[in-house]
Amino acid sequence: MEEKTVNSAEPMNVNGEMGKELPAKVSVWSKVKKFLCQEITIELTPKQEKVFQEVHDFWHQEITKEDVKKVLFHEITWQSTKDFWLQKIDITL
Repeated sequence: MEEKTVNSAEPMNVNGEMGKELPAKVSVWSKVKKFLCQEITIELTPKQEKVFQEVHDFWHQEITKEDVKKVLFHEITWQSTKDFWLQKIDITL
């Protein structure tokens, strides 16, 4: 049996025909993969950058055992519930 060696730096050549073993059509999966893996760039306005940074800081803040204890064992009273639900909220755009 004859063993064939392939040099990856050279194009495939089978019996004098270049690229005969390569697929003739691009598959649907190749198109989907090309679309999903494309590079994108996003430009943010200064206001969007500020909001993005605030969200990032919130999700990456350090949480200690004391913080968890404060949340879990916080005393709930009627007055604190009333104050929470009836607080005034200013909406700015």
